[in-house]
Amino acid sequence: MERRIPKSGDVYRHFKGKKYRILELAVCTETGEDMVVFESVGGARRVYASFLETFLSPLDTGKYPHADQKYRFELCRDEKNDAGTILKRHGSTTALILEFLDLDDNDERIKFLQRHQSQIDTRFLTAAAESLEFAENGETVEERYGALMRFLKTKAKYENRRLR
Repeated sequence: MERRIPKSGDVYRHFKGKKYRILELAVCTETGEDMVVFESVGGARRVYASFLETFLSPLDTGKYPHADQKYRFELCRDEKNDAGTILKRHGSTTALILEFLDLDDNDERIKFLQRHQSQIDTRFLTAAAESLEFAENGETVEERYGALMRFLKTKAKYENRRLR
């Protein structure tokens, strides 16, 4: 199962129960591996760094048979960040999908996709394509995003001509 990359502001729960807010993604200067920089939520503020692969790894159930989580760190979907906005991921995906479905024309949809490109994932793209009756054929998120944008631009172009 492919897991989503943590984003700045997301709150994750460690399998031992403490919560951590993602500050940034970084690159290890020695190995070139991707890392997650995060801080503890509540109590004494401490900043930590972990290799992304380790951060997203499944929990060793042999070593921790009574743990409630499947992964070392899991996204807290109902947490709020300091600004009081609900963390998105894919709680955000649902919010993004609903916002996208409320748009009235293709020019608005194009601008929306451009504005939220960094938040768009496979779930969003599937819902958006189905709502537009667009048959997807790309494999990666980037290919699917590009195909959806071309489809919307083509539709907008021909709809604008028809209205003249």
